[in-house]
Amino acid sequence: MSEQVNKSVNKCAEEYMIQIIGAGAIGCLWLAKLHQSGYPCHIVSRGSAKQPQQPLDFTDLQGQQHQFIISHSHQLLTTSIAEQQSTILVCVKAPQVLTALLDQQQHINTDQVIILMHNGYGCAEEVQQHFPSNPIICATTANASLLNKPLNITHTGLGPSYFGTYQTANKNHPSNINLSEYIAPLQKAMADVYWSESILNKCWLKLIINAAINPLTAINQMTNGQLQAPQYEALIQPLVLEVFSIAEAERIDFELAELQQTVSNVITATAGNYSSMNRDIFYGRETEIEYINGYLIKKAQQHNIATPILSDLYQQIKVLESR
Repeated sequence: MSEQVNKSVNKCAEEYMIQIIGAGAIGCLWLAKLHQSGYPCHIVSRGSAKQPQQPLDFTDLQGQQHQFIISHSHQLLTTSIAEQQSTILVCVKAPQVLTALLDQQQHINTDQVIILMHNGYGCAEEVQQHFPSNPIICATTANASLLNKPLNITHTGLGPSYFGTYQTANKNHPSNINLSEYIAPLQKAMADVYWSESILNKCWLKLIINAAINPLTAINQMTNGQLQAPQYEALIQPLVLEVFSIAEAERIDFELAELQQTVSNVITATAGNYSSMNRDIFYGRETEIEYINGYLIKKAQQHNIATPILSDLYQQIKVLESR
Protein backbone atom coordinates (compact mmCIF):
# COMPACT_ATOMS: atom_id res chain seq x y z
CA MET A 1 0.00 0.00 0.00
CA SER A 2 1.38 3.40 -0.92
CA GLU A 3 2.22 6.04 1.68
CA GLN A 4 -0.60 8.21 0.29
CA VAL A 5 -3.17 5.43 0.73
CA ASN A 6 -1.81 4.62 4.18
CA LYS A 7 -2.26 8.25 5.27
CA SER A 8 -5.78 8.14 3.87
CA VAL A 9 -6.61 5.03 5.91
CA ASN A 10 -5.24 6.54 9.13
CA LYS A 11 -7.10 9.80 8.54
CA CYS A 12 -10.25 7.77 7.94
CA ALA A 13 -9.71 5.93 11.25
CA GLU A 14 -9.76 9.25 13.07
CA GLU A 15 -13.08 10.10 11.41
CA TYR A 16 -14.82 6.80 12.17
CA MET A 17 -17.98 6.84 14.25
CA ILE A 18 -17.57 4.93 17.50
CA GLN A 19 -20.44 2.61 18.36
CA ILE A 20 -20.48 1.54 22.01
CA ILE A 21 -22.10 -1.73 23.05
CA GLY A 22 -23.18 -1.52 26.68
CA ALA A 23 -24.91 1.37 28.44
CA GLY A 24 -23.37 0.71 31.84
CA ALA A 25 -21.14 3.01 33.86
CA ILE A 26 -18.05 2.77 31.62
CA GLY A 27 -19.92 2.68 28.30
CA CYS A 28 -21.87 5.81 29.22
CA LEU A 29 -18.69 7.48 30.49
CA TRP A 30 -17.00 7.08 27.11
CA LEU A 31 -20.20 8.19 25.41
CA ALA A 32 -20.31 11.37 27.52
CA LYS A 33 -16.64 12.19 26.96
CA LEU A 34 -16.90 11.57 23.21
CA HIS A 35 -19.92 13.90 23.10
CA GLN A 36 -17.97 16.56 24.98
CA SER A 37 -15.18 16.32 22.41
CA GLY A 38 -17.66 16.63 19.53
CA TYR A 39 -17.00 13.14 18.15
CA PRO A 40 -19.81 11.14 16.45
CA CYS A 41 -20.93 8.19 18.57
CA HIS A 42 -23.83 5.82 19.13
CA ILE A 43 -24.69 3.51 22.04
CA VAL A 44 -26.33 0.10 21.93
CA SER A 45 -28.08 -1.36 24.97
CA ARG A 46 -30.14 -4.44 25.69
CA GLY A 47 -33.79 -4.26 24.68
CA SER A 48 -35.38 -1.56 22.58
CA ALA A 49 -34.54 2.06 23.16
CA LYS A 50 -37.66 4.09 23.87
CA GLN A 51 -36.62 6.54 21.19
CA PRO A 52 -33.55 6.89 18.93
CA GLN A 53 -32.50 10.14 20.60
CA GLN A 54 -32.49 10.35 24.39
CA PRO A 55 -30.82 12.50 27.05
CA LEU A 56 -27.70 11.32 28.85
CA ASP A 57 -27.13 13.00 32.22
CA PHE A 58 -23.46 13.28 33.14
CA THR A 59 -21.81 14.66 36.28
CA ASP A 60 -18.10 15.29 35.77
CA LEU A 61 -15.22 15.07 38.25
CA GLN A 62 -15.74 18.70 39.24
CA GLY A 63 -19.38 18.04 40.10
CA GLN A 64 -20.68 19.97 37.11
CA GLN A 65 -23.79 18.53 35.49
CA HIS A 66 -24.21 18.12 31.73
CA GLN A 67 -26.93 16.71 29.51
CA PHE A 68 -26.38 15.38 25.99
CA ILE A 69 -28.88 14.19 23.43
CA ILE A 70 -27.48 10.84 22.34
CA SER A 71 -28.03 8.38 19.52
CA HIS A 72 -29.30 5.18 21.16
CA SER A 73 -30.78 1.89 19.95
CA HIS A 74 -30.81 -1.87 20.60
CA GLN A 75 -28.65 -2.69 17.57
CA LEU A 76 -25.59 -1.37 15.78
CA LEU A 77 -26.29 1.21 13.11
CA THR A 78 -26.15 -0.23 9.62
CA THR A 79 -26.61 2.88 7.48
CA SER A 80 -24.13 3.11 4.63
CA ILE A 81 -21.93 5.57 6.52
CA ALA A 82 -21.89 3.78 9.88
CA GLU A 83 -21.43 0.39 8.23
CA GLN A 84 -18.30 1.53 6.41
CA GLN A 85 -16.97 3.89 9.03
CA SER A 86 -17.45 2.74 12.60
CA THR A 87 -15.35 1.24 15.34
CA ILE A 88 -17.07 -0.98 17.91
CA LEU A 89 -16.21 -0.37 21.58
CA VAL A 90 -17.57 -3.19 23.78
CA CYS A 91 -18.14 -2.09 27.39
CA VAL A 92 -20.16 -4.92 28.91
CA LYS A 93 -19.09 -7.29 31.67
CA ALA A 94 -16.83 -10.16 30.67
CA PRO A 95 -19.51 -12.91 30.80
CA GLN A 96 -21.66 -10.87 28.40
CA VAL A 97 -19.01 -9.89 25.83
CA LEU A 98 -19.36 -12.77 23.38
CA THR A 99 -23.16 -12.88 23.61
CA ALA A 100 -23.41 -9.14 23.04
CA LEU A 101 -21.28 -9.37 19.89
CA LEU A 102 -23.04 -12.48 18.56
CA ASP A 103 -26.38 -10.70 19.01
CA GLN A 104 -25.04 -7.98 16.69
CA GLN A 105 -23.11 -10.25 14.31
CA GLN A 106 -25.31 -9.59 11.29
CA HIS A 107 -24.56 -5.87 11.66
CA ILE A 108 -20.76 -6.28 11.96
CA ASN A 109 -18.50 -6.17 8.90
CA THR A 110 -15.50 -8.48 8.82
CA ASP A 111 -13.09 -5.54 8.67
CA GLN A 112 -14.59 -3.52 11.54
CA VAL A 113 -12.28 -2.91 14.46
CA ILE A 114 -13.57 -4.37 17.75
CA ILE A 115 -12.27 -2.89 21.01
CA LEU A 116 -12.83 -4.97 24.18
CA MET A 117 -12.88 -3.12 27.49
CA HIS A 118 -13.84 -5.15 30.56
CA ASN A 119 -12.46 -6.58 33.80
CA GLY A 120 -10.79 -9.97 33.75
CA TYR A 121 -9.17 -11.82 30.88
CA GLY A 122 -10.08 -14.53 28.39
CA CYS A 123 -12.78 -12.85 26.28
CA ALA A 124 -10.51 -11.99 23.37
CA GLU A 125 -9.84 -15.68 22.67
CA GLU A 126 -13.59 -16.34 22.56
CA VAL A 127 -14.30 -13.34 20.33
CA GLN A 128 -11.53 -14.24 17.91
CA GLN A 129 -13.02 -17.71 17.36
CA HIS A 130 -16.31 -16.19 16.17
CA PHE A 131 -14.88 -13.07 14.48
CA PRO A 132 -11.60 -14.39 12.98
CA SER A 133 -11.22 -11.61 10.40
CA ASN A 134 -11.98 -8.65 12.62
CA PRO A 135 -9.07 -6.66 14.06
CA ILE A 136 -9.29 -6.94 17.87
CA ILE A 137 -7.95 -4.37 20.31
CA CYS A 138 -7.79 -5.17 24.03
CA ALA A 139 -8.21 -2.32 26.50
CA THR A 140 -8.09 -1.65 30.21
CA THR A 141 -9.03 1.49 32.12
CA ALA A 142 -8.59 2.80 35.64
CA ASN A 143 -11.41 5.33 35.23
CA ALA A 144 -14.29 4.96 37.64
CA SER A 145 -17.90 5.85 36.99
CA LEU A 146 -21.14 5.36 38.90
CA LEU A 147 -24.38 4.48 37.10
CA ASN A 148 -27.01 6.30 39.15
CA LYS A 149 -29.84 5.07 36.92
CA PRO A 150 -30.16 4.31 33.19
CA LEU A 151 -28.33 6.97 31.12
CA ASN A 152 -27.36 8.89 34.27
CA ILE A 153 -23.75 8.65 35.44
CA THR A 154 -21.21 10.32 37.68
CA HIS A 155 -17.49 10.27 36.85
CA THR A 156 -15.90 9.29 40.18
CA GLY A 157 -12.25 8.65 39.35
CA LEU A 158 -9.66 9.43 36.69
CA GLY A 159 -6.96 6.95 35.73
CA PRO A 160 -4.98 5.78 32.71
CA SER A 161 -6.51 3.75 29.88
CA TYR A 162 -4.39 1.45 27.74
CA PHE A 163 -5.19 -0.05 24.33
CA GLY A 164 -3.23 -2.56 22.28
CA THR A 165 -3.51 -5.17 19.56
CA TYR A 166 -4.64 -8.60 20.70
CA GLN A 167 -1.48 -10.59 20.09
CA THR A 168 -2.81 -13.58 18.13
CA ALA A 169 -5.57 -11.77 16.24
CA ASN A 170 -5.61 -9.49 13.23
CA LYS A 171 -3.70 -11.92 11.00
CA ASN A 172 -6.06 -11.10 8.14
CA HIS A 173 -5.75 -7.36 8.65
CA PRO A 174 -3.19 -5.50 6.48
CA SER A 175 -0.05 -5.12 8.56
CA ASN A 176 0.63 -1.63 7.24
CA ILE A 177 -2.61 -0.23 8.66
CA ASN A 178 -1.80 1.24 12.05
CA LEU A 179 -4.48 0.11 14.51
CA SER A 180 -3.26 2.64 17.08
CA GLU A 181 -4.90 5.34 14.92
CA TYR A 182 -8.31 3.95 15.83
CA ILE A 183 -8.02 5.16 19.42
CA ALA A 184 -7.34 8.78 18.37
CA PRO A 185 -10.95 9.84 19.17
CA LEU A 186 -10.69 8.28 22.63
CA GLN A 187 -7.39 10.08 23.25
CA LYS A 188 -9.07 13.34 22.31
CA ALA A 189 -12.06 12.59 24.54
CA MET A 190 -10.27 11.57 27.75
CA ALA A 191 -6.96 12.29 29.46
CA ASP A 192 -4.31 9.59 29.96
CA VAL A 193 -5.29 7.35 27.04
CA TYR A 194 -2.33 5.43 25.62
CA TRP A 195 -1.47 2.88 22.96
CA SER A 196 0.59 0.06 24.42
CA GLU A 197 2.79 -2.45 22.62
CA SER A 198 2.68 -4.57 25.80
CA ILE A 199 -1.08 -4.64 26.34
CA LEU A 200 -0.86 -8.21 27.68
CA ASN A 201 1.12 -6.94 30.68
CA LYS A 202 -1.34 -4.09 31.22
CA CYS A 203 -4.30 -6.49 31.16
CA TRP A 204 -2.57 -8.91 33.51
CA LEU A 205 -1.76 -6.10 35.93
CA LYS A 206 -5.44 -5.12 36.01
CA LEU A 207 -6.34 -8.81 36.38
CA ILE A 208 -4.08 -9.16 39.41
CA ILE A 209 -5.44 -5.99 41.01
CA ASN A 210 -9.01 -7.21 40.46
CA ALA A 211 -8.21 -10.66 41.84
CA ALA A 212 -6.88 -9.08 45.03
CA ILE A 213 -9.58 -6.44 45.56
CA ASN A 214 -12.86 -7.50 43.98
CA PRO A 215 -13.66 -10.84 45.64
CA LEU A 216 -12.69 -9.68 49.13
CA THR A 217 -14.73 -6.49 48.92
CA ALA A 218 -17.67 -8.43 47.46
CA ILE A 219 -17.65 -11.19 50.07
CA ASN A 220 -17.35 -8.71 52.95
CA GLN A 221 -19.51 -5.99 51.33
CA MET A 222 -17.09 -3.20 52.07
CA THR A 223 -15.24 -0.40 50.32
CA ASN A 224 -11.80 -0.87 48.79
CA GLY A 225 -10.21 1.18 51.55
CA GLN A 226 -11.32 -1.24 54.25
CA LEU A 227 -8.87 -3.76 52.80
CA GLN A 228 -6.15 -1.71 54.51
CA ALA A 229 -7.11 -3.40 57.80
CA PRO A 230 -4.33 -5.77 59.03
CA GLN A 231 -6.39 -8.97 58.62
CA TYR A 232 -6.93 -8.28 54.91
CA GLU A 233 -3.38 -7.09 54.24
CA ALA A 234 -2.17 -10.40 55.68
CA LEU A 235 -4.36 -12.23 53.13
CA ILE A 236 -3.59 -10.03 50.12
CA GLN A 237 0.20 -10.48 50.31
CA PRO A 238 0.15 -14.30 49.80
CA LEU A 239 -2.71 -13.94 47.29
CA VAL A 240 -0.58 -11.66 45.12
CA LEU A 241 2.27 -14.18 45.46
CA GLU A 242 -0.04 -16.90 44.09
CA VAL A 243 -0.91 -14.79 41.06
CA PHE A 244 2.71 -13.71 40.59
CA SER A 245 3.69 -17.39 40.33
CA ILE A 246 1.06 -17.92 37.62
CA ALA A 247 2.19 -14.83 35.71
CA GLU A 248 5.81 -16.00 35.94
CA ALA A 249 4.83 -19.40 34.50
CA GLU A 250 2.99 -17.58 31.69
CA ARG A 251 6.14 -15.52 31.05
CA ILE A 252 4.47 -12.27 32.05
CA ASP A 253 7.22 -10.07 33.48
CA PHE A 254 6.52 -8.56 36.91
CA GLU A 255 8.54 -7.77 40.03
CA LEU A 256 6.82 -9.22 43.12
CA ALA A 257 7.57 -6.32 45.48
CA GLU A 258 6.49 -3.78 42.87
CA LEU A 259 3.31 -5.76 42.19
CA GLN A 260 2.37 -5.92 45.86
CA GLN A 261 3.03 -2.19 46.21
CA THR A 262 0.85 -1.44 43.16
CA VAL A 263 -2.08 -3.36 44.65
CA SER A 264 -1.62 -1.46 47.92
CA ASN A 265 -1.50 1.87 46.06
CA VAL A 266 -4.72 1.10 44.17
CA ILE A 267 -6.51 0.20 47.42
CA THR A 268 -5.41 3.53 48.90
CA ALA A 269 -6.26 5.57 45.78
CA THR A 270 -9.75 4.02 45.50
CA ALA A 271 -10.42 3.81 49.23
CA GLY A 272 -13.94 5.24 49.02
CA ASN A 273 -15.03 3.15 46.03
CA TYR A 274 -17.03 -0.05 45.86
CA SER A 275 -15.63 -2.61 43.42
CA SER A 276 -17.81 -3.72 40.52
CA MET A 277 -17.98 -7.24 42.00
CA ASN A 278 -19.12 -5.78 45.31
CA ARG A 279 -22.01 -4.06 43.53
CA ASP A 280 -22.84 -7.18 41.51
CA ILE A 281 -23.22 -9.26 44.68
CA PHE A 282 -25.15 -6.45 46.40
CA TYR A 283 -27.66 -6.26 43.54
CA GLY A 284 -27.82 -10.01 42.93
CA ARG A 285 -26.12 -9.94 39.51
CA GLU A 286 -23.69 -12.32 37.83
CA THR A 287 -20.08 -11.36 38.57
CA GLU A 288 -16.93 -11.52 36.47
CA ILE A 289 -15.33 -14.10 38.77
CA GLU A 290 -14.94 -16.67 35.97
CA TYR A 291 -12.77 -14.21 34.02
CA ILE A 292 -10.73 -13.11 37.05
CA ASN A 293 -10.05 -15.83 39.65
CA GLY A 294 -11.52 -18.50 37.35
CA TYR A 295 -9.15 -17.61 34.51
CA LEU A 296 -6.15 -17.53 36.86
CA ILE A 297 -7.05 -20.89 38.43
CA LYS A 298 -7.27 -22.53 34.98
CA LYS A 299 -3.84 -21.14 34.07
CA ALA A 300 -2.46 -22.34 37.42
CA GLN A 301 -3.77 -25.85 36.80
CA GLN A 302 -1.97 -25.91 33.44
CA HIS A 303 1.29 -25.25 35.30
CA ASN A 304 0.53 -27.39 38.38
CA ILE A 305 0.55 -24.36 40.65
CA ALA A 306 -1.44 -24.50 43.89
CA THR A 307 -3.87 -21.61 44.43
CA PRO A 308 -5.58 -22.15 47.81
CA ILE A 309 -6.47 -18.46 48.38
CA LEU A 310 -7.63 -17.74 44.83
CA SER A 311 -9.70 -20.94 44.85
CA ASP A 312 -11.28 -20.24 48.23
CA LEU A 313 -12.34 -16.73 47.17
CA TYR A 314 -13.65 -18.13 43.87
CA GLN A 315 -15.82 -20.68 45.70
CA GLN A 316 -17.16 -18.07 48.14
CA ILE A 317 -18.22 -15.80 45.26
CA LYS A 318 -19.88 -18.73 43.44
CA VAL A 319 -21.90 -19.49 46.57
CA LEU A 320 -22.99 -15.86 46.87
CA GLU A 321 -23.92 -15.82 43.15
CA SER A 322 -26.07 -18.92 43.57
CA ARG A 323 -28.16 -17.15 46.19
